[in-house]
Amino acid sequence: MPVTTIRLDENDLKYLDEMAKKQSLDRTNLIKKAITLGIHDILLDEALMKYQKGSCSAWECAREANISLWEFIDELKKRGLGFRTDELELENALKALK
Repeated sequence: MPVTTIRLDENDLKYLDEMAKKQSLDRTNLIKKAITLGIHDILLDEALMKYQKGSCSAWECAREANISLWEFIDELKKRGLGFRTDELELENALKALK
C-alpha cells in the first residue's frame, strides 16, 4: 500500500489523538476513517450540484456518489432540494430496475 505524508500542527494532532481514544482507534485508523467520510461527502456534494444544474438525473447522480437512489432522494429532502423528474427519466429508472 502506498504511503502519503501530511503535515499537521500540534493542536490538530492532539485533537486527533483525543478523538481516536474516544472511538477506541489509533490515530492512523481515525485519519483513514475521516478521509473515507470526507471523500463520501465530496462525491455527494458534487452529485448534488450536478443534479441542481440539471446536468444528470437523480439516478446518475446517486450512482456517481456511490449511494442508492433512495439515499440520494433522502439527501435531497434533508437539504431542502426538490426532486425533479419527467417521463423519460422515470422510464429509464424503471428499465434500470429490471
